[in-house]
Amino acid sequence: MRVIVVGAGLAGLTCAKVLAERGAEVAVFEASDGVGGRVRTDEVDGFLLDRGFQVYFTAYPAARRHLDHAKLDLRAFDPGAVVCRGGRKSILSDPRRDLGSLAPSILSDAATAGDKLRTLKLAVSARQDESESAGERLDGDVTSLEYLRGLGFSERILDRFFRPFYGGIFLDRDLGTSSRVLRFTFKMLASGETVIPARGIGEIPKQLASHLPEEAIYLNSPVEELLQDGERVSGVRSSGTEHEADAVVVATDAPVARRLVGATVPEGSVGQTCLYYALSGLGAGKKILLNGEDGGFLNNVVEISNISEAYAPPGESLVSAVTLGIPDAPDEELFRRGVSDITRWYPDADLRPLAIYRIPFAQFSQPPGVHDELPENRTETQGLVLAGEYTEDSSINGAMLSGERAAAEVLR
Repeated sequence: MRVIVVGAGLAGLTCAKVLAERGAEVAVFEASDGVGGRVRTDEVDGFLLDRGFQVYFTAYPAARRHLDHAKLDLRAFDPGAVVCRGGRKSILSDPRRDLGSLAPSILSDAATAGDKLRTLKLAVSARQDESESAGERLDGDVTSLEYLRGLGFSERILDRFFRPFYGGIFLDRDLGTSSRVLRFTFKMLASGETVIPARGIGEIPKQLASHLPEEAIYLNSPVEELLQDGERVSGVRSSGTEHEADAVVVATDAPVARRLVGATVPEGSVGQTCLYYALSGLGAGKKILLNGEDGGFLNNVVEISNISEAYAPPGESLVSAVTLGIPDAPDEELFRRGVSDITRWYPDADLRPLAIYRIPFAQFSQPPGVHDELPENRTETQGLVLAGEYTEDSSINGAMLSGERAAAEVLR
């Protein structure tokens, strides 16, 4: 059986990997010059720059089935976060997993005593959840803000911790994202580690691609249209050349899937702008820094070279800073505003602007109820299958789970 996969992102590569392991002849057509879609890493002057701030959760169930964690050489963040307000910094963490944070977490004024107990209780209940993705949950759905308020969390911890922390995950500081996503993500945080591969997030798609013959992946090969044989999809046209197949898996992002096949995919999107600074050292440790101030420019910051020293050349450090959305301002202004925020927390920081990544479509929007309306992998058109995070949830795990399930539909 010959199968064409359109798109070499995580969904497409996972699908192709599974199909190849089952004996199918697979060809992957990718419009860009590399694999990974949005999950890529660039090397600039000895620095490793992920295309947007991204982390990996070791508890991701689908990803664990397809990735060799040891070969990725995963490097862990310290649990919890540092909440920054003006010149003050306070730590919030799970003392069961981070013994050194016990006293600072107890003394932190970013949450009430009741909030800290509710957080531990939420972590215990999250570990009992057996769902494979946020999209699998069948229970009620409200905004994350409504859900957290319903559990009794104070406005203090909502403003100082949950908004910036989950703002960095959802790219939605208002916490209007589905509570299903919050609960699934909390399960991942409570059940495993938050990590990055030592050589950058782009090592994840590279490892998936390594399961395929090199000649099976066609880079710089955009697909213009799908070929039809009666009511059946029979191949693709790429760069003016027709390629036949027994089945075609469209594993592009949502907007391209809509254009190619008319798929009913989520309309909205959320974005981020990631600023990178070089410096001699910030002294921020291995925790994520959260902007606990109202109206701050940056949402979250991390000295990423503290997590993996490979991210910076010897004697240098690398800071990754995120502002939500795509601000309408030149690079110089964005860098200046980022420096202004960080130096309120670390006055001696000597930050040197390095690079900016503007990512308008970092995730599809996930308001309450959206997961009930996502398309299936199977389509009504013979020979055509969909793969992409938009069939599950907007995450690394969601993309890989969709690819796995798309391969099952092809084989079925």
